Amino acid sequence: MATAEVGLGNQAVLSKIDKLRELSVGAIIPLPQLIVVGDQSSGKSSVLESLTGFSFPRAAGLCTRYATQITCSREAQKSVNVSIIPRPDADEALKARLLEFHRQITTMNNKRLTKIFEDANEAMGLRMSQTDGDEGAGAFSQDILKIEISGPDQAHLTVIDVPGIFRVPTPGLTTESDVTMVRNMVKSYMENSRTIILAVMPCNVDIATQEILKLAEAADPDGMRTMGVLTKPDLATERATQDSVIDLVLSKRNRLNLGYCVVKNRSADDSTSSMSDRLAAEKAFFMGPPWSSVADRCGIASLQIRLRELLMDISKRELPHVKADIEKRLHIRRTELEAMGPSRSDQSSQRLFLGRIASRFQAITQHAINGYYTADPIFKLMPCLKLSTRAIELNMSLSKNILTRGHKRHCGPERSKKRIITWPEADLSISIPLTDYSELFNIIVTDEYKCPEPSNGPILDHVMMVYESSRGPEVGTFGGSILATVFEEQSEKWEPLVLAHTSKAIVLVHDYIYQLFTHLCPDTKVRNELWNGFLLDKLQDRYRQAMKHARFLLSIERRGRPSTFNDRFNDILQDKRSSRMTKYLENREEHLIGNSRQVCEDIVDTLTSYYNISRERFVDSICQQVVNHFLLEGDDSPLKVLSPEFAMALDADELEMIAGEDSASKRQRQALAWEIESLEEATKVLKG
Repeated sequence: MATAEVGLGNQAVLSKIDKLRELSVGAIIPLPQLIVVGDQSSGKSSVLESLTGFSFPRAAGLCTRYATQITCSREAQKSVNVSIIPRPDADEALKARLLEFHRQITTMNNKRLTKIFEDANEAMGLRMSQTDGDEGAGAFSQDILKIEISGPDQAHLTVIDVPGIFRVPTPGLTTESDVTMVRNMVKSYMENSRTIILAVMPCNVDIATQEILKLAEAADPDGMRTMGVLTKPDLATERATQDSVIDLVLSKRNRLNLGYCVVKNRSADDSTSSMSDRLAAEKAFFMGPPWSSVADRCGIASLQIRLRELLMDISKRELPHVKADIEKRLHIRRTELEAMGPSRSDQSSQRLFLGRIASRFQAITQHAINGYYTADPIFKLMPCLKLSTRAIELNMSLSKNILTRGHKRHCGPERSKKRIITWPEADLSISIPLTDYSELFNIIVTDEYKCPEPSNGPILDHVMMVYESSRGPEVGTFGGSILATVFEEQSEKWEPLVLAHTSKAIVLVHDYIYQLFTHLCPDTKVRNELWNGFLLDKLQDRYRQAMKHARFLLSIERRGRPSTFNDRFNDILQDKRSSRMTKYLENREEHLIGNSRQVCEDIVDTLTSYYNISRERFVDSICQQVVNHFLLEGDDSPLKVLSPEFAMALDADELEMIAGEDSASKRQRQALAWEIESLEEATKVLKG
């Protein structure tokens, strides 16, 4: 008995791998396996028959059209069970039909086997002959035919046979696309890093020119998992050909780490000999020269031992990695299915789906507005959602910029010295790109405003010029229109500053909404329908309201009649007047100035006093009303658009348009559910 068979534990490992393959896990996670590859007519079928004891039926049209998994196991009773493992992308109806296919025989019978294979081909929807009238049928299938062979003389071995590579299509039966499909199928099996490749080639051809060896080299560049199997040695009659084969087996010019084995096929006209007869004949053949020099690498018995050892080694080595891959894949697929939400086949499920997204959006937004960032892990995952912090930074930048640069002229040399404050060069300390969202271009101001430094020119001269050009009949005083004129000039930079600030606040909120919505609704179809068809128009309306209110406050503050009921205004103004009178008394020459100059100095004092009061009031109004109310916390804030109430108000047609699952989503859900089911069953197998 081969060492690889000793111990029930070893057989349990191989049984688990076979069970995983039955669950179609091999289509998801690479499994340890042996595959037999080669050209058509290379002797593949004979090798498989000798390895497994299973005689493939000899009938026209029954060449391998799909991968065939042959599993041998030692049991008390002889039996052969044939079933089909559906292709990974089979729909539920096809999957159920293929899984129903099951045939069992107790003795090998070519006529009965032929009928079983014909039934299997029909179940898979294959076109079997040039006269087959079903034009929709294909010549090859991605389903797997599973053959289980049991008996008291069997040794545990699982091997996979794949269709033989061919280059010339048969008119009416195979096509150029079939040639490509088979080649790609073979390559996909060979590229599995957990696959032992048995490359079958006849001895009587130039091995160096064999395409199957080139494919194996591409899949296994280091030759660590490829074994060459040389067939038809009885046809290599020339001594030079025999010597070339012996050289390969002895590794004199062999790049395959697993080396070569030589097996003798039964002759094409031999249909009556038993397996024991063929093994005896093979043994006798290899006892003769030159094969006796490599006897340990010749014959089916030697090949069986090596293959069982290889399969056991790779299975035991890779099983922990297979388990880890399955657990990782299961976690990913569960996450993807959870992100899709429940099935949305009716109004109730569609409304529930949208309602959950909206409720989650509002819960996170409430935390974002309140600055309660520890309440949800999403703020650690997406720091851009820290909305309150970013809004406060933006408002502070407006306040600081209007304080340091918002006035057009400094109010006198002594005042300018007090007002010059070291500040960052940027006009707005928080950077928010204004051109990231094209849907906002007709709402916001997209040009960055670089606020210039205030002029140091004497403001008194400017006020005197305005006074002289617009004075009325007042005596010893001035009209309100002069104060309004100079104040509007002094605050002219407020407009671009505030419009830029409001634009950035809108972009800040819009970016928050888009980022969070995208995260909560990963379904592209639902997201696009909801965003473009319903949310965007409502959001744009509310952004326009914010910009409109900002312009309204600018108009009221800068173009209306200067007015304040703030007690501080009179206190500030009286202090300035008293300070000016004190200077007059200290220097009596100042009393010689004209009445017009005194009036203009009083205008400057009034302007300065009123400007400071107005600036504080205006900045608070912009931050409190435009940003906090219109954009963040008000009942008509854009943050309130995506709400559970919105989901409840949608009618049946709107629900179907937004949340109804299209065929692609249904297929994706079905594929995820199928894969999760297979992987869950696989974890049970591995734990068993």
